[in-house]
Amino acid sequence: MNVIEINNLTKLYKNNRGIRNISLTVEEGDILGLLGPNGSGKTTAMKAVLNLVHGSGEIKVFGMELNDNFEFIMQRTGSLIESPAIYKDMTAYQNVKMHAAMYPEITKERIEHVLDAVHLLSYKNDKAGRFSLGMKQRLGLAVAFVSNPELIILDEPVNGLDIEGVVEIREIIKRLNDEKNVTFLISSHMASEIEKTCNKVAVMYEGELIAQSSTEDALRLHPSMEDYFLSVVKDRRGEVLI
Repeated sequence: MNVIEINNLTKLYKNNRGIRNISLTVEEGDILGLLGPNGSGKTTAMKAVLNLVHGSGEIKVFGMELNDNFEFIMQRTGSLIESPAIYKDMTAYQNVKMHAAMYPEITKERIEHVLDAVHLLSYKNDKAGRFSLGMKQRLGLAVAFVSNPELIILDEPVNGLDIEGVVEIREIIKRLNDEKNVTFLISSHMASEIEKTCNKVAVMYEGELIAQSSTEDALRLHPSMEDYFLSVVKDRRGEVLI
């Protein structure tokens, strides 16, 4: 089953930046990485899938039209886009509990479980306003994971994390994918992270999706994901990159 289907999606802002004619399919069980520099349109594409921005084209999630089934789709979807929506005067536990309020089946044990998974359980009673950037990022991930979603959309999920944190989040993503068949759409400007985390990659550049591949095929033809990215960008620009 195709969990996400994007067809000819265009969303341009007043400065004429955004995305143009994006078509992308994310299959059930994929960990698909959007790879591209800052400003390439990754976040805009993710926001469109979450109905946070609106453009022309078609988006289906779980086989359903996004606009017509938004509430039902969002009940099955977790996300972290840009900076986490963290309430500074609330504790870590209160933040997750508030975001989980629309899911009556979520228990105290479940909230503590996700806080433990992102290594914040010992800080559950601390106010989030005192957290470092990395800790806030972890808290945002706990919010995204708490409802046991079938689809998780993560925009630069390891932003602000140290090396150990990066590895831990990567392992959580892979474990959820392997054990629960959770589908992921992830963005990153770091080719190495896409290489280590994702089974498929889509390269975005200057608002367009310019290449798609399985990670296996990309690495079979190139020494690294970084080389794959530079190769497709070079082909796109028709010139040698410095």
